[in-house]
Amino acid sequence: EEDDGYFLAVVQLPPASSLERTQAVGKQINKILDSYPEIKDYIGISGFSVMGGGEQSNAATYFIVLKNWNERKGKEHTAEAVVQRFNMEVYGIQEAEIFAMVPPAIPGLGATGGLQLQLEDRHNLGATEMQRAVETLMEHYRNYPALASVSSQYQANVPQYFLNIDRDKVQLMGIPLNSEFTALGYYMGEAYVNDYVQFGHIYQVKLGAGDRAQRVIDDVLKLSVPNASGEMVPFSSFTRVEEQLGMDQINRYNMYSTAAVTCNVAPGSSSGEGIRQMESLIKEHLGDEFGYEWTSVAYQETQAGTTTTVVFVMALLVAFLVLAAQYESWTSPVAAVMGLPVALLGAMLGCYVMGTPVSIYTQIGIILLVALSAKNGILIVEFARDFRAQGNSIRDAAFQAGHIRLRPILMTSLAFVFGVMPLLFATGAGAGSRIALGAAVVFGMALNTLLATVYIPNFYELMQKLQEKFSKKQ
Repeated sequence: EEDDGYFLAVVQLPPASSLERTQAVGKQINKILDSYPEIKDYIGISGFSVMGGGEQSNAATYFIVLKNWNERKGKEHTAEAVVQRFNMEVYGIQEAEIFAMVPPAIPGLGATGGLQLQLEDRHNLGATEMQRAVETLMEHYRNYPALASVSSQYQANVPQYFLNIDRDKVQLMGIPLNSEFTALGYYMGEAYVNDYVQFGHIYQVKLGAGDRAQRVIDDVLKLSVPNASGEMVPFSSFTRVEEQLGMDQINRYNMYSTAAVTCNVAPGSSSGEGIRQMESLIKEHLGDEFGYEWTSVAYQETQAGTTTTVVFVMALLVAFLVLAAQYESWTSPVAAVMGLPVALLGAMLGCYVMGTPVSIYTQIGIILLVALSAKNGILIVEFARDFRAQGNSIRDAAFQAGHIRLRPILMTSLAFVFGVMPLLFATGAGAGSRIALGAAVVFGMALNTLLATVYIPNFYELMQKLQEKFSKKQ
């Protein structure tokens, strides 16, 4: 995840909590945010859930803007570090479930960061079973080290009022059925009437009853609708108010009823590890009762999961074929590219030392190492072939090539390593991607220079002996 200079916080109170309770929790959050020196400004919106994408009296969303990167240097002041401290501190607020998260790595792919999936009720088990499944995931995720948190805004036990309209009475009273629904829409909501122009601006006219008509549920029974004779008939004569539990929002994804679930990856773990462990969590604890589909950035990553391997193999194949065409040999290129395993080991070591997961930027660095490591091998193999053509023995040719090219290889490789080393100490916007790329390239190229330069002549000797032995048999 990148430090984009801001993060989000989501607040969720128990079902049907009033807006006043939500605002009271917001005051506690405000005190915590005011104590953070890294925070420049913030805004809290009570009654709105960025996760659910709608209005909820028991939810709130905070947008927290951090100070400039120059004013908060050091890993302990990054957005991710601030989010971790904030989550630990708000854990003590018992009135609500509060968690913060960084924005998505790619703007536009999801409302928040983390791994997002849709848990699908493919067998039509109902909202109660869906709620149980979500709670099961939130209860057992701690057994999976790559998952820092699993959260969901899904609620199937929200207290609600159900207006039970007796349609038989409505027909006996001569009241058109759509009249009740129209009256409910006007009084409990609003309806668009028309537009008018005044002072050079266009204004909309909307019809609604206002807040006074929506204070208590009994106000609904006081509404009246005209019958066929023009007489006003109160709702109480054909409507009953019943209490029930249900969902506050009904969401569908690919035609299935779904619950949106967000997973945050633990520090030091890659998103790929988080995806695999989340899939294992669903399979072990939910089985085949529910399906799931990844969305947002996680969907793009799962779709491109095998692409990285294909790209790496193609890069290695192209390098090998180009060298085979240049040397007119199938064995010499093998010796030239044998420095790559050491470079890969160095890249993994760099990720471990710098504490960065194997991200897409690390993979880009590995692709670069294919060419950079082959460069050193080419310099040695090229001279070894020339010495062999002059009549030297295979061992002498390999030794002389390694001896002559050692200094130029060290000079060029170390110059490159020191040139890209500032990537390891990057700060500010985009620092995460630069550190990940630098860790792979710097450590991979440094280890390749120190070790591969020594054993590539040995590989040339081995491959050249095999080639000449095979040629004699032919």
